[in-house]
Amino acid sequence: MRSESITASLRNAPVATRRSKLRAWKRRVLALSALVALGVTPVDPALTQSRTPEVILTSVRSWTAPANTRVVFDFSLPVTPVMPDSGETRDLVISIPGEAIGRADSVPALLRVADGVVDSVTIGSGPSGASFRLFLRDTTHFVAFALQPEEDKPFRIVVDVTRRGAAAAEEQRLANLATAKRRDRTRLVVIDPGHGGEDGGARGPNGIREKNVTLAVARALSSELEQVPGVRTLLTRSGDWFIPLRDRYRIAEKAKADVFISIHCNSSRRRGSGSGSEVFFLSLRGASDQADADLADLENAADLLGGVPQNAEDDLVNILYDVKRNSALQKSQLLAESLLDEISGQRLEARGVKQAGFVVLKSVEFPSVLVETAFINNPREARLLRDPVFQKSMAKQLATGLKNYFSRAGIGVKADSLPGGAGGTGSGGATGGAGSAFGR
Repeated sequence: MRSESITASLRNAPVATRRSKLRAWKRRVLALSALVALGVTPVDPALTQSRTPEVILTSVRSWTAPANTRVVFDFSLPVTPVMPDSGETRDLVISIPGEAIGRADSVPALLRVADGVVDSVTIGSGPSGASFRLFLRDTTHFVAFALQPEEDKPFRIVVDVTRRGAAAAEEQRLANLATAKRRDRTRLVVIDPGHGGEDGGARGPNGIREKNVTLAVARALSSELEQVPGVRTLLTRSGDWFIPLRDRYRIAEKAKADVFISIHCNSSRRRGSGSGSEVFFLSLRGASDQADADLADLENAADLLGGVPQNAEDDLVNILYDVKRNSALQKSQLLAESLLDEISGQRLEARGVKQAGFVVLKSVEFPSVLVETAFINNPREARLLRDPVFQKSMAKQLATGLKNYFSRAGIGVKADSLPGGAGGTGSGGATGGAGSAFGR
């Protein structure tokens, strides 16, 4: 505003108004002077407000897991956040200075979490940047990082906040399961619902997600096996959270599992194509064919989607007991054959027992397989996968296949044991991303 305009407006106004306007004008002059002294060039608010943001904050969401809570901020384009990468705090601030950040209509100014780890998140954005503030329940450890766009995932800022005492409690829980298994002479089957949390897995028609199907089938399989005397079950996850691949089989190792079954849905790169069921066990020399190698690469990329750094050291490099490893592979092949014999039939064709380098199968402590139940991108099979009746039928067939495996392998099951199960308690693992809302 020019000085003559200010003078005219003051001259024509009542005394009280003149004093009020003069005070406001003086405050503005002082504020602008302070900005100039700090080396900041003042910008005309009218010009700033009319500026259309190029970057949009499209989503803010949270996942609660046994071990931690994950908060994720999605952006339409990459940004440069200012934030600590880890530490202990009760109040974490993330800022994105210097660029206009818009906010989608669906993004609230306040996200209430209130899960005992994160109380709430305030979200501020505008022409000069954005600022997010996480209010935590207690002073606790956190890890913050950015994830570049990947497949159908946008640029993300991820914060994982550890639940105090969760790691020790999880270690004790798994130790108790192992002790009870030895005491009661039961067989423990660990069922791993693939994907979860931030990693949604493959998509099918009408919004069906692999992570939801795998959890439903895993729960149904646990219920079936809990009716078998002498068999107990444990789910690696019982809700929608992310677990790193190696943490999945480590959960089974700590609980002294007898069998590890990872549940997945297949998907073809060609829209609507692919059909049938197949069961994989680990290959040390590469996949059965290129399609199987591509599938293994896709499943193994789950850690990248969830923000787990790549591990240059292959777990198998340090395995010294070749006899133990070969025994586990032989039993894994027998387990895969026993399961496929049951799940293939009139509704789904059998695609065979195959081998590939799936990270989740790399334990040598027990036989382990990965079951690709059906093709989620195939509209007919997607309808089956969504159907609770089919999910239960698939679980019943898998349970029958597992019982056949015990019989064929000469593995005794204590017939007079009480049916029981630890399934449904789920685990997030003991590390920060584990159990982790590290998580789609």
